[in-house]
Amino acid sequence: MRNLILTALALVAIAACGPSTKELSGAKTARYHGDKLAIFNAMKEAVAAKYTIEKSDETTLGLNTTNRWYTPEGLAASERGDMRDVPDRSIGIVFVVKVLPDGDNWVVNVEPMMQRYFAGRPNPDKLSAEDPSIPGWATGKVDNLQLDINTALKAFELKSPTGQMAPPPAAAPAPAPAPAPAAGGGY
Repeated sequence: MRNLILTALALVAIAACGPSTKELSGAKTARYHGDKLAIFNAMKEAVAAKYTIEKSDETTLGLNTTNRWYTPEGLAASERGDMRDVPDRSIGIVFVVKVLPDGDNWVVNVEPMMQRYFAGRPNPDKLSAEDPSIPGWATGKVDNLQLDINTALKAFELKSPTGQMAPPPAAAPAPAPAPAPAAGGGY
């Protein structure tokens, strides 16, 4: 009985670790409607709640966080951005967050800029978002920030009449095919 209770508690703890795929998908594809500066300021407050903002620009509706270093296990190593204080193979993350137009609406793009420090090397390696060596905790930080921003922007989020998130905009129709040449009409 004790093992059953411990197993159940472990499953609950694992399930509570992060957002569901549906929640995350909704946060990444959410569209917002309203004043662009109000949306930008709400997004900025959500980011500032977890990260230090290095640069913010209301004219481009974008911001950058300061570089924050994490140990290979995902623990905070340095918030000052100084890689001399971090262990080998630590990962530095800067978030670039932008409010982008989508027709009459707005979308929020969270782009991580990651780099890996190697002891004894003066320059860290830049990592692409698709790099398979990026640990899950790093991509989880991106996902959690996207979800936090979406939560902060719920008042601006577009909803369909059923209360669900509005579907993405339809793609433009394909151009009509050119008419076939008339038979026997050669040169």
